[in-house]
Amino acid sequence: MNPKVLKVEKRINAEPSKLFRAWLNAEDFSRWFLSGEGIGIESATLDARPGGKFLINMSLNGKILPHEGEYIKIEEPTKLVFTWRSQATENKDTLVTITFEEIKDDFGLSRKDSQQKTKTLITLIQEELTTDIQVKMHHHGWSCILDALDTWMGKNLWE
Repeated sequence: MNPKVLKVEKRINAEPSKLFRAWLNAEDFSRWFLSGEGIGIESATLDARPGGKFLINMSLNGKILPHEGEYIKIEEPTKLVFTWRSQATENKDTLVTITFEEIKDDFGLSRKDSQQKTKTLITLIQEELTTDIQVKMHHHGWSCILDALDTWMGKNLWE
């Protein structure tokens, strides 16, 4: 069976460094990492260093759904690579790579330089999925998660 690859992109009005750090701070992470309606975060433990492990216990209808993995690369503020394993991956490791790229305007100036809000393109690629159903489920989940990050960042940008 050929492994499948999923790609999700989202433009968010925030600096890459702020978005990057939101993925590594357990307290903040628990506030925005929501993969769909009715899903909450029971707990999140993040050992944010290469070789460090994480455990995210999502809750749905009273049931705990553990998601776990290991950080492979942490290149602040541009790249985050980690393994991802859950019931939805049949408890097999997949590989997630997230990049954070500041969006430039047509003149090559950053939005910050042109006195406009800085925007970041987040690209999330998940490799080693094995079925089309896994791709579809994870596409929905990651899209919701990036939307939730966008919403949370908009609320917290001025704090």
